[in-house]
Amino acid sequence: MSAPGCSSFPPSVGRLKPKNIRLLSFNACGLTSNVLELKKCMSENSIDIALVQETYLKPNRPKACSIAGYVQLRTDRTYSSKGGTALYYRRSLHCGPINIPPLTNMEATGCRLAMTGHSTLVIVSVYLPSPKRLLRRDLRALFALGDAVILFGDFNCKNIRWGCPSNNYNGIKLDELEDRLDFGIIAPSTSTCFPMSSHIDPRR
Repeated sequence: MSAPGCSSFPPSVGRLKPKNIRLLSFNACGLTSNVLELKKCMSENSIDIALVQETYLKPNRPKACSIAGYVQLRTDRTYSSKGGTALYYRRSLHCGPINIPPLTNMEATGCRLAMTGHSTLVIVSVYLPSPKRLLRRDLRALFALGDAVILFGDFNCKNIRWGCPSNNYNGIKLDELEDRLDFGIIAPSTSTCFPMSSHIDPRR
């Protein structure tokens, strides 16, 4: 079940408005079995906000995979055994959940963060399941959540422009929409996709 959305911040007593933050995107492929790895990564890298995709969590376990010192927000998929997004933010942050508008193909969980020396940020964990297509209306709905919006996660968008070995439909579409919707794409310098088959001994 999604965390209750709200349009205002929680009480600010004791909450911090940081000048900078450390974000982590983590495709869990099942958070229950990989939450220890997530906790370790968050601790070692002093992560302020972690954005998780493919949680596979269900509404009947609302406290599953909680992490000490962090508030967990979730959008669980109810119609199949996979999918789902989550977001963890430090309890010390001046941060709170937001309502995500209805989306056609994307799954998302978001928060609103107050910062020092910067306008309020909207940060959203996004998952676009393959083979669903990237839709302009989904992106427009998410960008409409605020003046400064960061969409962080697994878009299943491949394009040689940001270091992929090949293009797919969604990657070409995202590249086209960058100028039309006036947003910027920031991609890591190294691959983030490691197929399960890469761990199989080819001699077997």
